[in-house]
Amino acid sequence: MIRLIFLLVGAHVLKARWLLMAFFGLCWLALGVAIFFDIADDGRLSVPLDMLAFLLVVEGMVEIAAAMIIDIGIHWPGIWKGLAFLFIAFLVFDLPWDNNILASLLFGVAFLGDGLFRICSSLVLRMAKWRREMSYGITEIVLSMLIFSDWPFHHHTTVPLCFALLLTTSGLSLMMMARQVLLLAENSSVMSLPLFTSRGLRHWHALRYRHPPFPAQPAATPLTLLVWTPVGAAVVLERRRVIDRYIAAVDQHGVISTGHAALQMLPDLYISHYPFADIDRDSANFRAMLRAGEENDVAGRFLSSLAEEIAGWCAPDQRVLFTRYNAQALRNFWQVYSADNTYNLTSRNCCSAVVQALDVAIEGVMGHYTFPGVRLIFDPNFWLLGLVRGRAEQMTWTPGLTLDYVRLLKQVIEPLHSRAWHKRVAMAFAMRRKLIRQDLRQQKSQRKRHDDHDKS
Repeated sequence: MIRLIFLLVGAHVLKARWLLMAFFGLCWLALGVAIFFDIADDGRLSVPLDMLAFLLVVEGMVEIAAAMIIDIGIHWPGIWKGLAFLFIAFLVFDLPWDNNILASLLFGVAFLGDGLFRICSSLVLRMAKWRREMSYGITEIVLSMLIFSDWPFHHHTTVPLCFALLLTTSGLSLMMMARQVLLLAENSSVMSLPLFTSRGLRHWHALRYRHPPFPAQPAATPLTLLVWTPVGAAVVLERRRVIDRYIAAVDQHGVISTGHAALQMLPDLYISHYPFADIDRDSANFRAMLRAGEENDVAGRFLSSLAEEIAGWCAPDQRVLFTRYNAQALRNFWQVYSADNTYNLTSRNCCSAVVQALDVAIEGVMGHYTFPGVRLIFDPNFWLLGLVRGRAEQMTWTPGLTLDYVRLLKQVIEPLHSRAWHKRVAMAFAMRRKLIRQDLRQQKSQRKRHDDHDKS
């Protein structure tokens, strides 16, 4: 989460506010330590978690109310989101009669699932520092077993302990990163921080380019993400919904289609990375090609335009547009990145190139807000954004994950509606009135056509 906040706020704003970052880190650290002492004193922590539960209840009620005001028949996503907030609030709220057993079990399942995912992805992909990722996964599995066994901590302390641990580690990280931000060179990207360079499927190769401040005005032309989903780019006879959407689809000839992603900034910048020669993607060879190591690197090529890509293949089936981005930083970055055409199906593919370029383009987009970090933390879409990005970085960027990530990113940085509770309810009433007027006009038009038909 902190990495995403840093990316959206930008290096130029962070350097100016490094002291404030250090202060917040110290506050978070102190609060985490205070919670540890509170739990050690009486074994319970109620006030901070109950306040969080109250906020979640209000958020859930607002989501459900807005959905029902608009029309429950066409706005089920809002209903489900509101119910999810209420369910999480129930888990967080300190109820004496259940001793937090249900919440503890869910925490244990979450640790177990994430640990297994880390171990499996590390064994399959063999990315850089894959042994470290496996050790993290084993640690999470051990923690889940301790939670299930109710030893050495009782169930009613699991949620407070996790909350305190999160605050403590985040506070320490924020204080260390405040110093790193202070030492950043002028006109450099936040992605040059160790927070970013220590992550990823490959060993980091630093890209030195000039990253100017984020422009105050929107760009003249939109930045367009283009996605060829695996199903949209192949004729698929048998559908497997999740696999086809996020990993790959098998066409009628038994060939695996992984889809594709590209980024376009008119009039002259087009980012589309391909292997120079087609990679053998039959089912027998595909597993070996998933290794992220440099032994699977091949020569790559960059296409020059969308027209060339459509002429040689087909048109994309999904598009997402951004109106606010840093065009000059993107040009500077691509001039350096495109000098190396190395392609790797897992760790340096079309999607990873697009996401890295998009990171450069939107770095600092939230920097003009007074407290951008607070604004992001209270946005549910931001938490989903971090979840999708975390899964993609642990596994690999695929067209399906890239599309989900970019759609959520657009909702975070270019929201269509206000997050204020009263404004969302008022907007729901306005939308409801608009739907009623449309329905009345449609009924009037149908009656008129019926009358004209009777007269004829």
